[in-house]
Amino acid sequence: MDQVVVITGATRGIGRNMAIFFAEKGFTVIGTGRDLHKLKEVDSALRTNSSKHKMVPLDVTNPSEVREVVDTIMNQYGRIDVWINNAGSCKAIGPTWEVDEKDWISDLSTNLFGPFYSVQAVIPKMINQGFGCMINIAGGGTTGPFKYGCGYGTSKTGIARLTENVAEELLNTPIKVFALDPGLNDTDMTRSQRNSEIGQRYLPDIERLFEQNIDVPPHQAPQWAFHMASGLLDGYVGRVVSVYDNLEELQQNAKNSTELDFHKLRLQK
Repeated sequence: MDQVVVITGATRGIGRNMAIFFAEKGFTVIGTGRDLHKLKEVDSALRTNSSKHKMVPLDVTNPSEVREVVDTIMNQYGRIDVWINNAGSCKAIGPTWEVDEKDWISDLSTNLFGPFYSVQAVIPKMINQGFGCMINIAGGGTTGPFKYGCGYGTSKTGIARLTENVAEELLNTPIKVFALDPGLNDTDMTRSQRNSEIGQRYLPDIERLFEQNIDVPPHQAPQWAFHMASGLLDGYVGRVVSVYDNLEELQQNAKNSTELDFHKLRLQK
């Protein structure tokens, strides 16, 4: 039986790229999202590969919906091998004391509460089946400041700590939890940051990074998620790995390093 991967926020950007990539690697792909038109669009793209894939509506900020989708997948497929918490939001742009409080809370709800709801719904299933891997998407602001993107950066820092805490709680199980920094990708989110009036005002560095070719190709984040899913980065359970890292160096460091805190959030003193 094919391995089953569930990808939240798979209707566009990094999530869509991951869905296509994992389908090409032979996984049964279940993608989720809120945009019904985009769901149908990606569903059609996936089904050119195989009719076993499907897209399902899901608002990750609704815990009852998350539980219902997880139960449906388990009933239909009998397993969840990989769950990727990719759905993201970056609405609150500007000085933290000026942004709309609803936008700031929305960023936290999608980026941090969504993965928390997934942990509560998915991890017990993985423990019961005796295997599984969860990948949480980190990003800008995880390990340093994200000026004028406080909601997004705060939530992504929370993702790093959530990942480490859950991984520690799962030490005596076969379940693996990772955090992946997907790098700078050309997506609807980053295009909005570059093209909107408020984005141009407060986040001009985003456009300059693209001009400097700091962005990564569409396959790179999916490839690194696949590395995690296939066991190549088991030495980085509970840690933050970036697509800008070198795979061979990471594997070598995991074998030889005596520093237990590498690739984790720590207060330097």
